[in-house]
Amino acid sequence: MQVIVLDVLLIFPDLLERSFNPRDGLGLDVLMSLDSTVFLFLLVCLIYASSSCLLGQVPRLPIVAEAADRQVP
Repeated sequence: MQVIVLDVLLIFPDLLERSFNPRDGLGLDVLMSLDSTVFLFLLVCLIYASSSCLLGQVPRLPIVAEAADRQVP
């Protein structure tokens, strides 16, 4: 279930980019920062989840696990 929440989180930067379509200036800088932040968050999640699995534990991603728990009855 956490993977589905991560996939939904990937949609937001794309929606912002398509909505505003900045070509230069501050808008482009904000969009690039947002994309970099999302990439870094996903990279950290991947490293954390992989290392947890290698250690035989169930990974619970900090923000994502709570959102996924709310979706499951």
